[in-house]
Parts: sequence; C-alpha cells; structure tokens
Amino acid sequence: MSLFFVEIAKKLGSDKEIMDSYWEYHERNQNWFFSPNPNLDGATRKPSFPSSDTWKKLKSAERKQKWNSFSLRQRMTIATLAGFGYEGRGINLDNMTHFSKLREGCISGWRDDLYSVFWSDTGDGKRWLCNVFVGDAIYLNDNKNFSSGNNHYYDPSQIYMGKSPLRKRSDYKAVKAGDIVVFEDYHVEIITKVQNNWIVDDGFCSIGAGRGGSRDDIGSIRCDDQGGAFGIPYLGGARELKDNNNTYFHL
Repeated sequence: MSLFFVEIAKKLGSDKEIMDSYWEYHERNQNWFFSPNPNLDGATRKPSFPSSDTWKKLKSAERKQKWNSFSLRQRMTIATLAGFGYEGRGINLDNMTHFSKLREGCISGWRDDLYSVFWSDTGDGKRWLCNVFVGDAIYLNDNKNFSSGNNHYYDPSQIYMGKSPLRKRSDYKAVKAGDIVVFEDYHVEIITKVQNNWIVDDGFCSIGAGRGGSRDDIGSIRCDDQGGAFGIPYLGGARELKDNNNTYFHL
C-alpha cells in the first residue's frame, strides 16, 4: 500500500493542470485551484458549454442569460482558463473570438475529473498548499476525505497535534516510503524514498507543494542529498530522518 501511495503522489506531482493551478493560486494570480476531490468546501463542477452553432443562433440577451446561468465560480474558472482573468474583465459575449476562447477554456482547459476549489482568506501574502497536495494524494489513494469539519484538508499544525486520522510513528527508524512528514508544525510532504547513507545520517526524499520558490518546486521530489558537494548529503539537512524538527505519520 505504501509504495502504491508513493506512485499516486508522483502521478499527482506530474499532473500539469493541477500543479499549474496550485502555483497560480499560491501566487494569487487566481482565486481557485484544481482538485480531484468533489467533497471539498467550494468545489465546483465543470458545466456543459454550448456549441458554436448554438451560440450563433442566440440573441445578445439570450447569450448573457446563458452565461449567467453558470454559477459565479464556474464563470470565474472558465474566464481564468480563457485568459480573461478570474474577474472576467473585457469579455464580450457577442464577440465570437471571445466565445471561442471561453469554450476552449472550458472544454480543453477544464478536465471532467477536476473541480475548481475556492478557498477564501483575509491575508494578502502567498497561499500555501502543502496540505492540499497531501490531501489530494490521500483522496486519490482511497477516495477518503482527509478533511476536518469545514471540509478543508487538515493543515500541518493539525496533523502535528494529532487531530487528523494519520497515525504517528514512534521511532524515526520505522519510517517508510509512503509515510507523511511534518516539518516542525508548518509544512507537510509525502516521503517517496528512505536513503541509507554511508558517511552521514540517513535521510529521505519527499514530494509536495507549498514550498515557495518557483513553479518547478511544486510537485517535485527533493532529497536529503540534493545540494551537497560531490553528492554527499548536507550535515543537519531538513530531510535527515533523525532531525528533531520532523514528525512522521502513516496512513
């Protein structure tokens, strides 16, 4: 089961549509992200979009009525995917070029298996989705909702304090690929590999999101031996197994 979960996490990390949406949400370029989980708070289903022939037959008022028949969240998602931004500024429903962009955004940009998720916040900084990556991976693993009472995924602090259904490892020596690591109490990732090192302490590789940095950091695997001279792991790296700031859990 653990190795199967690792493969699911890797597949999620390589899902361009989902990872791109994580990044755009993180950067506040849009107010939603894609998730395979329809049970999350604010999850929005893809609507059926009219054909070009149907649209041409509609009068201007009917086109506006049809567009407004979509929910606000559906319109925001489609407008973003069409390149108009989530506020949909400048959309002219009587312009067939605009219509084509909206239809293409909905049909090709929004997969049938994904839901756009709208989570609001009162801050103005970056939005961090490390727990969303873990929650989405768990959902894809067994269709279970790794979420608290508000239908948001458990955050790193909640996991650290034992409020999630994850079980805590009592000894770092028992850690396996497929386990979940909480760094201090503010970041969470999925372990993909345990490294048995020769010169320095044993470490691990992990995959996740919400690391900051660049788009390439989302859905990628990082290891304890990355960045060390001649491939030798850093002494005291964050991905050392016995690091006292790491707490380990398993499904």
